Amino acid sequence: MSKFSSAYKGLKGFFFIILIAVVMAAPAAYADIESQAVIEKVTDSDRLLATSQSEEWHVGETLVIVSQDLRRGVIGFVEVIGTRKIIDGLYEVRLGLLRQSRKVLIQPGDFARRLDLSSTNPDYIGTTDLLLRDKQMQVSAQYRPLVYQGLAIGDTAQTLFEDEFLINYLGDTYYGFKDWLTVGSFIPANFFGRPNANFRAKFYDSEATTLAAGVSFARLVKEDQGSVNLNFFWDSISSDALISHTFVGIGIVEWDGAEDAAALKYVTSSSFQTGYEVILNNWDRFLIGPNYNFAKKALGGYLSYVWTMEHFHFQLSVNSTDITSLRLDPSDGYYGFFDLYWRF
Repeated sequence: MSKFSSAYKGLKGFFFIILIAVVMAAPAAYADIESQAVIEKVTDSDRLLATSQSEEWHVGETLVIVSQDLRRGVIGFVEVIGTRKIIDGLYEVRLGLLRQSRKVLIQPGDFARRLDLSSTNPDYIGTTDLLLRDKQMQVSAQYRPLVYQGLAIGDTAQTLFEDEFLINYLGDTYYGFKDWLTVGSFIPANFFGRPNANFRAKFYDSEATTLAAGVSFARLVKEDQGSVNLNFFWDSISSDALISHTFVGIGIVEWDGAEDAAALKYVTSSSFQTGYEVILNNWDRFLIGPNYNFAKKALGGYLSYVWTMEHFHFQLSVNSTDITSLRLDPSDGYYGFFDLYWRF
């Protein structure tokens, strides 16, 4: 009998603990429900109607749409365009569609909510549809389009936001002079007789295509070598996970064998490079592509992986200046490279 009594007391104690846990969790669950709006119906091609237990919604604020299938995470962005009280404790929230995934349609039962994107968020799954280009949103750099693909690969058609910096561990530095204009320089080289600078201006930007043009200059004072290049950049979104990057550099002024100064990236003759950026679910990037140097008549290429974090990116790459030259040589063969850079 005593054994039965002990077992009964133990079982009662177990259920008491479970009850306490449920009671403590209830306010948190209720708060979570209050902090979101449930999509009730799609009223137009770009209008949604939702209901919420909270009245704390502000006209003009941007919310994310989270799929009711939690494996899909965020599937779109909406803007609050109006609210009204239905009954005590229940409010109607009118939403305007800003952007949605091309793979998943927004449906009744999905949720509109605020989401902190200033750091890594597992609900925000990598896709070109969710790249953030609005400088007003304080978000992690991993959710923004790549401006820089590493010192060994080069730049994209994207530009930094005004007053934004990007610096790599070797001193390659970029500054957003305007939202559409980025200036840069390989800073240490300027102190060792290798003055250099580059400018990149974005002149067309849509959801699918970005075009930019720029000028780069470099000089090797001691060797009396240098060049001025006119550069063109074209980014194109090919799918929900793929972006193509095309670069054309035209040597408009060169002197004394500038095409041989491969040690400094900006001293270069005319070249052509095209490649692909694959956005993974965790927002890391995989980069691959060929390039062609007209002066050397050499076909090269690159293969790279970029680990993306809030402000810091780490990159490993295998590069080639001539795929037919089977030797380890950065000027005429294969070489490995790693890059560390910060965007803030």
